[in-house]
Amino acid sequence: MQTRKHLDTLLELKDNPSLSQRSLARKLNISLGLTNSILKNLISRGWIKAKKDTGRKLLYIITPTGIANVSHLMYKRFQETFHYYHYTKDLLTAYLMKLYQQGERTVNIYGTGQLAEITYYAGISTSLKLNAIISDNPSKEKFLGQQTISITNFLSQYSNYNNLSDQKIIILSTDNPEKLTKEISKYKNIPKNIKIINVESILKNL
Repeated sequence: MQTRKHLDTLLELKDNPSLSQRSLARKLNISLGLTNSILKNLISRGWIKAKKDTGRKLLYIITPTGIANVSHLMYKRFQETFHYYHYTKDLLTAYLMKLYQQGERTVNIYGTGQLAEITYYAGISTSLKLNAIISDNPSKEKFLGQQTISITNFLSQYSNYNNLSDQKIIILSTDNPEKLTKEISKYKNIPKNIKIINVESILKNL
């Protein structure tokens, strides 16, 4: 069966055929036993061949058949990623449109990863207004051309308001909602006005 680890193994060996099984297992973040099984499978398919180097060391050389399958598997992975991106965006767009219908007008996005990117593009497909992109990465000053704001600065802005009773703050959390909740709990006057929406949980339940 062709798996992601088969492709990852081929790509690692393409760059460094002298990798030991232990080093390869470390790079792939899998067990030594699974690495050995994958290598045997690739050898039996004729995608790689083991060649003795010096001493007991082996070189794992990708064959022409293996090279052809690297291209095939990379294209397949691209298709899967492309499908995931658009499928997720469509689901989130539908969810955010419901938020707008329920009376919400402004949202904030927490995170600057792939899911944050999908959430951003889903949001601009609706009538919701993006207020801020919140990042906990100090080096990430901009995201998708938008200025980011740190969690601390974002929360400090709201904690300075005297009356927040009528102001609801929606945060679409795309990364580490536990950290976000912990930071919010430091500000006693605003947690009740903030609604954190865990985007991953939303997607699992749609």
